[in-house]
Amino acid sequence: MKTFLRYDNPIWALIGAVLFCLIYSWSTSPLYQVMGSDSPFFELIGMGITQGKVPYVDLFDHKGPLLFFINALGFSFGIGKTGLFLLQTVWMTATFILLYKLALLFLSGDRRKAFFAVLLSALPLIDFITEGNQCEEWMLPFICLCLLCSCRYVLSPDRKHSPSLSLMYGAAFAILFYIRPNDAVMQIGGIYFGLFLIWIVRKEYRQILPNIAAFLGGCILVSIPLWWYFIARDSVPDFLYGMIIHNLRYTGDALFTWGGIGMILIPAVCYGAIFLWTRKNDSGRELAFIFIPIFVFTVILVGKRDYYHYLIPTVPALAISFALALRSNWKAYLWTVCALFAIFSFRQDKCIVRAVSMGPDLKEFYSRTDALFEKVPQEQRNSIWNYNLWLYPCEDGGPHMVSLFGAFVHAGITMGNRDMIWFQEEFWDEPVTFVDKRPEWLVMCPEEEYMENVDYLYENYDLVASTPSEPYCEIRLYHLKEE
Repeated sequence: MKTFLRYDNPIWALIGAVLFCLIYSWSTSPLYQVMGSDSPFFELIGMGITQGKVPYVDLFDHKGPLLFFINALGFSFGIGKTGLFLLQTVWMTATFILLYKLALLFLSGDRRKAFFAVLLSALPLIDFITEGNQCEEWMLPFICLCLLCSCRYVLSPDRKHSPSLSLMYGAAFAILFYIRPNDAVMQIGGIYFGLFLIWIVRKEYRQILPNIAAFLGGCILVSIPLWWYFIARDSVPDFLYGMIIHNLRYTGDALFTWGGIGMILIPAVCYGAIFLWTRKNDSGRELAFIFIPIFVFTVILVGKRDYYHYLIPTVPALAISFALALRSNWKAYLWTVCALFAIFSFRQDKCIVRAVSMGPDLKEFYSRTDALFEKVPQEQRNSIWNYNLWLYPCEDGGPHMVSLFGAFVHAGITMGNRDMIWFQEEFWDEPVTFVDKRPEWLVMCPEEEYMENVDYLYENYDLVASTPSEPYCEIRLYHLKEE
């Protein structure tokens, strides 16, 4: 029993991961019927990959391809989004284990305090996780591992840096880059830039070239299978546009909001605590070379939108700051920061309460949309055009948690339009609409705000069936009229 109750028993990480994902990843948890708003995009492209569709070509989103392949792996288990939930649990278990090791490094082996540092780091993760299955969530084990290895190297008296570590950093950089490029630069780029500065300051110039070569080798190893996938499908231009060019348009369109102040303030407090400790401890002074670039790159690249899931990659650094606060007995820092995170979790708690209360209505709603899709022949269901299904605003001022778009995920089918949702058309010079393609089948909601070319729809399509307007709204299925 004493062996089982050890603070370093990995079973605690597994239990914590299961509970965390069950409760807070409400877009994928089997406890809820809610589909989320961002998650269905990733799930549908992942599902499309298992059906032979190509990301960016057949189904479009501007995230990196690895996110879609991770979702495809979850759906390849054949148990719907539950397979994705199981994959999340594995990922989160690895994250908690590495967070514990990272905290332990700064607590001189104090297992009890390291355990509590991980518990405290779950508070900001609750705030940042939003709905679950966010792209930043899948990055956490790689960020934790790179921070653990780099901090261990800096704190070690051994100054020899093995190129095999640089190979790992390069692979981790590429993994993050092919999920969301900004985070790769902010996190792994910041870490490795810091190591480069350390070698310069120490005048250890001979370490630079072998390690940089190994770093590039790690990037190449991860890149080869991804590029081969798109080369084999003649879709490299679509891949580059979706991940790079479209992203630049998307971020350039963003406007600063006052809610975005927290996007800078939270990293400032987190990294500020680490900088304070490094200044007071000679053994850890060089750690500033690691964390200053991460902070600077975060301020530059985190984005102007107040999307707090962008801050998920800061959780490992927050775990370090909590560990240092426990080590140095910074009670004011611990109480203030943890109280603020607990207060700001109100929105997430509200979402969970709503997800539970909406369960019966959502179950009924999706059973009816499933029946609607079943009126389309089996071989044509993955080509149904999504005219305007997205989120239904069923509560003024609250989180809109009824995903009309999620009806496709629930039915296990993907749509026929590349731009899965109408607002994606706004970023194209020459958007392709249903008027251009004249798909045979089409679904729409007459209560949604987007009603472009609706007269053409009514003139050229026959209404086949529709769902009742309760509990949320009517969904209509149309079929192209015969010539």
